[in-house]
Amino acid sequence: MHKGHANIKNFIRSENNFKGSIPFKVYKMESWFSGETYHSHEYMQIWYVYKGVVFHWINGTCHEMAKGDVFVVPPYVIHRISARDLDDVIIMGCEFSARFINSQFDDFEKYKDIFDFAYLQPFLVEDKNIKAKVTLTVDSQIQVENIMNNMLTEYKTQDNYYDHIIKAELLKLLSIIAREYGNSKNNKESKSVVEKYRNNVSKAIKYIDQNFYKDLKLDDACKQAMMSKSYFCYIFKIITQKTFTEYLVDIRIKKAMDLLVNTDLSITNISYNVGFNDSAYFCRVFKKMVGVSPKYYKKIMLDDNG
Repeated sequence: MHKGHANIKNFIRSENNFKGSIPFKVYKMESWFSGETYHSHEYMQIWYVYKGVVFHWINGTCHEMAKGDVFVVPPYVIHRISARDLDDVIIMGCEFSARFINSQFDDFEKYKDIFDFAYLQPFLVEDKNIKAKVTLTVDSQIQVENIMNNMLTEYKTQDNYYDHIIKAELLKLLSIIAREYGNSKNNKESKSVVEKYRNNVSKAIKYIDQNFYKDLKLDDACKQAMMSKSYFCYIFKIITQKTFTEYLVDIRIKKAMDLLVNTDLSITNISYNVGFNDSAYFCRVFKKMVGVSPKYYKKIMLDDNG
């Protein structure tokens, strides 16, 4: 990191960015985002691609980012973001100064060797070593999305001790990303495969996400990815950490959980709506994955919501 970057025209200082009671902000941007011109800032920034495709420009190189990709930009690094189709983009992001991590610190760079910042070490590096993006596994994507949504809720409501809860969630978020960063460095084969076939498999994943309620077959996904069945299964498992069947069932059960809480549909109708042809089988799978039956899940969720 270089303090000279603070001299560029679009340099954002912490005091101009954080207007609330804490030097932290979190947001969800749908069909729009800022940062399309080159800029740098005094604080750290994390962006997670929740939907769509964006391009992260750093060190003169463009990095394509899709659903499940995240970047962590330390202070003073010049970068910009662009997109081909903003209407199809959703970004979840957060920004924070060193003071939010520890009130005694005023600069990430000055204190980057302190033990408390161990989880930030992968990201507090020289410009040439900046990780422009990290591709998360499906399990980590779920965790990151939950954390970002939790922080957003706390940030909006600002109930008692909201700042402590946000800080705890932020440290967990950074730790998950740092772990993924370490795993990607230690597995060159997986990294090269992800880079080479990411677009192919992303098309298949998008197709599955949009058609999960249909009688989907592995052949359908392979056709979307334009890959052979054996090689698609191999690459798909590396990227998602799940088999095709596991991924499809996971989506169906998550959708069923939403329908159980937010609609008056019967369990039988819900099972058909999410792609199960046998409601008894649906109930068995639901209980295995969630831990309780669909009927009991609906009851406890509605009771909790008053």
